[in-house]
Formats: sequence, structure tokens, C-alpha cells
Amino acid sequence: MASLPPAVTQAKDAKTTVDPAIVTADNTFGLNLFKNLNQGSTTNVAISPVSLALVLQIILNGAEGTTQQAMSQTLQLQGLSLTDLNGENAALQAALVNPDPEIALTLANSLWIHLSDNPVLPAFTEVNQNYYGAEIGDLAGAPDDVNAWVANATDGLITNILPAGNYSDVAAVVVNSIYFKGAWTQPFNPSHTAAATFTAADGTAIACQMMSQGATFGYFQGPTFQALRMSYGVNAPMSMIILLPDSSVSLASFVATLTADALSSWISQLKPLYGNVALPRFTATYSVSLPTALSALGMGIAFNSSEADFSGIAPLTYLSDVEHKTLVEVDENGTVAAGATTGTIGITAIPSAQFSITMNRPFFYAIRDDVSGALLFIGTVVAPTS
Repeated sequence: MASLPPAVTQAKDAKTTVDPAIVTADNTFGLNLFKNLNQGSTTNVAISPVSLALVLQIILNGAEGTTQQAMSQTLQLQGLSLTDLNGENAALQAALVNPDPEIALTLANSLWIHLSDNPVLPAFTEVNQNYYGAEIGDLAGAPDDVNAWVANATDGLITNILPAGNYSDVAAVVVNSIYFKGAWTQPFNPSHTAAATFTAADGTAIACQMMSQGATFGYFQGPTFQALRMSYGVNAPMSMIILLPDSSVSLASFVATLTADALSSWISQLKPLYGNVALPRFTATYSVSLPTALSALGMGIAFNSSEADFSGIAPLTYLSDVEHKTLVEVDENGTVAAGATTGTIGITAIPSAQFSITMNRPFFYAIRDDVSGALLFIGTVVAPTS
């Protein structure tokens, strides 16, 4: 972040600790979504739970009634007020600022609206700016300007995330980007990298460049898998956790039963042990449109133009699309990764008229207090005069 939003600055100055509840919620939601996307997939799947959660939680600030309830349940936020949620996100963002001399990590948010004719409520914009530091952009330039903003925020790794289309009937687009560049605490020696074979799930042999080294890493031998922690940075504040299922266990079945609690338990059992580690260089890219997956997780009402209630953002709006892209590159020096998420708030189509009335002849009118029924004014118009 170039400049921190007020709530994040306050959390950083106060050294506010990150509530484990928001981390658990984000991790659980992320794994639930990942399992949905990974089911039946034959390609690499990669998402950023933090990026996705931030966009949907920002949008949650404008949801009402059953729409808010469905989103809160999907995001694992039951019982958490919006005030507490935004405060906890401020603390989380503050904790991710400048984590280590050898780690670059930036989170950025933006809110795109029609500056010339803006239906978005000021309160929603204020939350975006105060808690999330959202830059305000003009939807008149969408999608090009939005895509350029994301490309700039991710050092060119994520491009063209917002689909081509007419954004004149869109109330707002909420955007998050995350960029990570971390050097291994213990880098691989490039001279030890050699050609090797990676065996795919279907038995296909795939040529790769396998990095290798002998060193001390966090390690845990599970009942049907091995777990490894490879840290980044001088002070090792962040790491890559690798779970390698036994050869007799398919990755698909392993992922299908993975939970945030299980992952946390296994990580807590990692012990520093000396071992030989071989990891292929790899680049993973993934992009997905998420209405179907998010609906399957329980927030389908948000995408229903006739039932969604985002009156806290603008009247007659619904969540028309959520797009996500991720890129991860791993080599001997470390890891570069970027993710971006867009949430598009569409304006409900005006229904076709069921009647027509034109006051082009004399008429009666009343100005009425509808609570008491009292008629405050009554009158007739036999000739409209100004």
C-alpha cells in the first residue's frame, strides 16, 4: 500500500493483534471455495483467499436482510458485526505491511463508480476509503481503466481481469489486488537444478526442472502425507506449506477432505529436521468467474437480480459477477505471486410496465400522512399552471 487508510494506520500504530477468528473465517471460506473449484479439475487451481474475502466482505457492508445473512454464512462470519469485521480487516492489513526486508507484500483496493451520475451511497464509499484505502475510479473507463489499475498493482502479472462489456448499467465494481515477492530463507543452488520427470495424476510423465537441496526445514510425517514448511525472508515471517499425499492417495481425494482446522493442526506439528528437498520450478496461472461456485456455497441470493438486497450500496442492485485471477511463480530464489478479485454490482433491469397513466386531463390529488391517514392537502388540477 502506498498510503495506509486511516483505520489501518490506527491499527498499526496501536499494534492491534489480528483476531484469530477473522483468519479462521477467511481460511475456511478459502478452502471451501478451493475444494469446489478443484473438484473434477485437470489443471492447476490457485486462488487468493485473502483477496477474495476482502472483496466480498467489502460488498457485505452494503448487503441487507437475507442477502447479508447468506453472504455472512458463506464467508464464515456468523455473529460478527460489520463494525467488528471492518476493524479486524484493518488489523489484518496492518499486520501485512512490510513483513520482512526480503519480502515485498502489497494489498490494494479500489472502488469504481460513475463519477458523473453516481448512485452509490456515500456511507459505502466512506467504509471503502476509511478501512480499505480504496482508490476511487470512474466506471466510464471500464473495463480498460480497471484492468490497467490491476496490472499496475500486481507489477503486470494480472491483466484483463474485468471482462469486456458495457458498464453503463453497473453501479460499482469493487477491486482488490495482492502482490507477493519473497526470497527463500534458504535458496536453492541453481547448479543443483536438473532435468527430471513429474508424474501426473493420470500417470503421464511430464518433463520439468527439479530444484534440490539438503537443509533443515519444518517437517511432519502424517498418516497419508508429508508436510513441509519452506520459509521466506531474513526473519522467516512467511512460508510455503507443502502437503504431499502418499503415492497411493490421489491429490483430488486428499484436497476434498482438507479443512482449515486440519491444516492448522498439521502445521503445529512441524518440527525442524534436516532433510533432502526436491521441488520443481513451476508457474501456475488460474482465472475463474465465480457466481456458480459462490452460489453452490450458499450465497446464490446475492446473484439473483430479483431477490438480492444491496440497498446499502445503491437501490435496485445485485452482485452480477465476481472474477478472480492468480499467478504463482516458483524458482531457486523464491516465489512471486499475484492475485486480483473484482466484484461487479449490477443495476436491476427496470421491469416492463404493467400499466400506464398520463395526467393529461383534470385530476384530483391528496398529500397524505400515511402513518395516521391524515390528509394534509387535497386539491384538483383542472389546468396546470406554473
